[in-house]
Amino acid sequence: MEATLVLGYGSELRSDDAAGLHVANAVAQRELPGVAVRTAHQLTPELAADIEGRGRVVFVDASVDVAEVEVRWLEADPARPPGSHHVDPGGLLALAAMLGNAPPEAVVVRVPVSSLDVGFGLTAPAAAAVEEAVEEVLALCAEQEQG
Repeated sequence: MEATLVLGYGSELRSDDAAGLHVANAVAQRELPGVAVRTAHQLTPELAADIEGRGRVVFVDASVDVAEVEVRWLEADPARPPGSHHVDPGGLLALAAMLGNAPPEAVVVRVPVSSLDVGFGLTAPAAAAVEEAVEEVLALCAEQEQG
């Protein structure tokens, strides 16, 4: 099993909301040793099995709440209720911890976007932010590989 999982999520049907998917796909094209990549429309409890046993999981998502690419470290809280239908990164970590094998390191990379309108393709500002986020994720993957 690869040490790092990059998990990009969002909707391809909502313009910039697909930023996390674009980042994950760009990382996947690099075929980095020790790095697995997964994409999803949203985070669901079933993904806990994918993050179990990893050394690090990197969650990548679009956000209208940040002005620049944000990298934030998370810790698993097994006492936190994970949710039942869809979850956030913290809830998914909590579920993995409840199952007994949460990754020791988790990071959320938030990609700044402005349009969540129905439509295909990224706006120019979101596409530029995706490029920056890809570099951040690649650095996190390299750091884990060296670690």
